[in-house]
Amino acid sequence: MVVVDLRTADLEWRELTPAGADAPARMAVLHHDPVRGDRTVLVDFPDDWRRDAVGRQPSQEEMVALSGAMWLSGRRSAPGQLLVCAPWATRLETRNEPDTRVVAWFSGKAGGWVEGPADPPREVRVLDLAPGVVRPPAEGLQGSVEVREHAVGTVLETGVDLLWPASHRWAHVPAGEPLPAGEGPVVIKRWV
Repeated sequence: MVVVDLRTADLEWRELTPAGADAPARMAVLHHDPVRGDRTVLVDFPDDWRRDAVGRQPSQEEMVALSGAMWLSGRRSAPGQLLVCAPWATRLETRNEPDTRVVAWFSGKAGGWVEGPADPPREVRVLDLAPGVVRPPAEGLQGSVEVREHAVGTVLETGVDLLWPASHRWAHVPAGEPLPAGEGPVVIKRWV
């Protein structure tokens, strides 16, 4: 397990156009579970990127902005916040502010974009990243997200992603391994 400095790491970047968008964004896959399809992606959006299409996709999406801010379905998510988009939730009015870089967690297989709004509507919300459980396990959502002031040495029963937003560091820690040290509060993404 390695703690990655997202500002300086030599990552494998690709230009990909998100479903429903006209312009590409730079993306680097940080972690991928080939069985379940879960993945962690670092995304650099070009200034003034937008997706005008209205649609939905089967994967759950949660994201933390490291810089800039994202707008999705009328909600703004900036550093210090978590954007939660349930599977099949309507994605509309998607755009970013200048210098936007995010870590996005996708639960489930990629692809499957469908044009048009969800019926019935599904949840899209923005939560503050404060110590404690930020997004608990819930019906229709996979895993959970919490913030801890200190987690070094903690051993968890499931594999997790760790994100230290203040220092732009990230790690994937398999189940049963002690969590590494980091600077500042840590966001813990449990996959199950």
